[in-house]
Amino acid sequence: MSTETLGITNLGDLLPRIDHLYVSARSSFDPLPADRYDEKLPSGMTLREVLAHLAAWEETVPPRVAAVLATGKDTYEREDLSDIDAFNAKVSAETKDTPIDDLKARLARSHEAIVALVRSLEGREIPELAKKVIEWNTTEHYPDHFGDLGAAIKTAKDLAMTVNAGWINFRLALMSLGMAVLDERTSTGWTYRELAAHAAGWEDLAATRLGRFRATGETNDPGGTADEINARLVGAAKGKSGRETLADLDAAHTRLVREVDQLTPEQIKASDGWAIAVVAGNSYGHYGEHHTELFSAVPRRPAQLLERMREGWRPFRRAVARSGLRRLSDTTSAGWTAKAMLSHLAYWLESLDRSLPYRLKGERGPIPDVQAENDREQAASASRPASEVIKRLDDAYAKLVKIVENLPADEDIHFMAIRLIAGESYGHFFEHLPEIESWMPQNKADVLARYDEVWNEFRGRLREVGRARLLDPTPSGWSYRDMCAHAANWLQQAVNELGGATKRWNAELIQKENERAVAAHKLVGAEAMLDELDTSAKRMRETIASIPDDQILDPKTFGIVGFYSYLHWEEHLHEDLGATY
Repeated sequence: MSTETLGITNLGDLLPRIDHLYVSARSSFDPLPADRYDEKLPSGMTLREVLAHLAAWEETVPPRVAAVLATGKDTYEREDLSDIDAFNAKVSAETKDTPIDDLKARLARSHEAIVALVRSLEGREIPELAKKVIEWNTTEHYPDHFGDLGAAIKTAKDLAMTVNAGWINFRLALMSLGMAVLDERTSTGWTYRELAAHAAGWEDLAATRLGRFRATGETNDPGGTADEINARLVGAAKGKSGRETLADLDAAHTRLVREVDQLTPEQIKASDGWAIAVVAGNSYGHYGEHHTELFSAVPRRPAQLLERMREGWRPFRRAVARSGLRRLSDTTSAGWTAKAMLSHLAYWLESLDRSLPYRLKGERGPIPDVQAENDREQAASASRPASEVIKRLDDAYAKLVKIVENLPADEDIHFMAIRLIAGESYGHFFEHLPEIESWMPQNKADVLARYDEVWNEFRGRLREVGRARLLDPTPSGWSYRDMCAHAANWLQQAVNELGGATKRWNAELIQKENERAVAAHKLVGAEAMLDELDTSAKRMRETIASIPDDQILDPKTFGIVGFYSYLHWEEHLHEDLGATY
């Protein structure tokens, strides 16, 4: 046993180094089939034994560090630890029939205990021996077994699954940050967007190197030092948006996996596993290298998660509103209708009722048939009115907000739940926003074109009703005259507000204003009512035309221009005038 006493030190970057190797190792362990765990590896151990062995030695660390802090010596409280071979043999014997999932859970627990220990020591000066005890059983131990982990990878499928095992959490963590955070600086000084560009560049470079290796059989270097390549990658990413950078990352990852899929078993093992080393260093090992840096920004408390949800919801919901009801039956750039896309979003928000309880406990839970559910929602959306689809989406989002608000405010949320909530809310909104973003008016000419288009339909359907039927009830219950009075009043209100007479509205005041407008026109005849509506629409159009181009899309201005006129008429076209959206 060691009784060595060293100097005083601090932990420095120990936690990121521990996370790096643990995350990399888990990417290797997790995707391999259970029958692979009992095959002998080059070291003579099985994968089962390696897994149990790593966990068992990590479990010794907290009491040993406590002893060092108390006595200055690494004294073992259990005699069997002094005989390393006997300890290893005992661990192997005790775990030879243990389910693999239980061993993985044991390693996760031992790692969590190490992380908690290191965090408790951060910022303190401690005996160097305490740091050494941690390193001996983590950062200096995992590499001893990387040869075995590489040997367990036999096929292209094995390697691709290992890459994706690390990729999933890395990519979902980036997504969980939200777009606003991507340009914030990490603990190492660059931005999260630059980190994503860096990861994308190295994956793309690895794909190129694998392609050359497959074609020629020759190993090849990356074409520069790490610092030179990093500088080049970050420079190339300058000026790119967060969306563009993440798209580059996804494309690079897809390309790398495609190259991996084409490797033969012989190529995977050739040149001492050169292909595995290149892939590991530029994908799952690389994700582990940046794990602590990235995950420090992941929203872990309910308030943080709610902030990200709202940041993603507002621009998406604004785009839906500004697109209007009429366009939601149109086909988006993704090949389905906007109603289908919104139904899809609403369904997956609703699905959190079933899956979130499992995720909050760190469990995966039931796995749905994603394609079948998507197909079902797409088919059903055709018969749903656009207004119903939007209400369903609003209700589903509001329910999720309540769920998150009711989580314990001072407790961290398990990452399994964070990635699910992010993936089905703000990350999902971000994914589909481009499909309808282009439908929003981009300038005054677009606004006027939409105004004229909807006005012509609105007024045309009123002509079909005719003056003689203006006092008849509409499908929603009031008379056509009352609806015209209501529409004309909001056009007049818009002209006044755009002229500076702004008001602050709430649901109660809006209802009172609607009632006032209808009551004020009870004695107005059909012809006079339609004349007033036409005059109000003409004045509103003239007012819009007078607004400078650089002001028309200001949220406050557009909130009056669009929602008091053509977006308002679309509601009544559907509710009162027989239009189907």
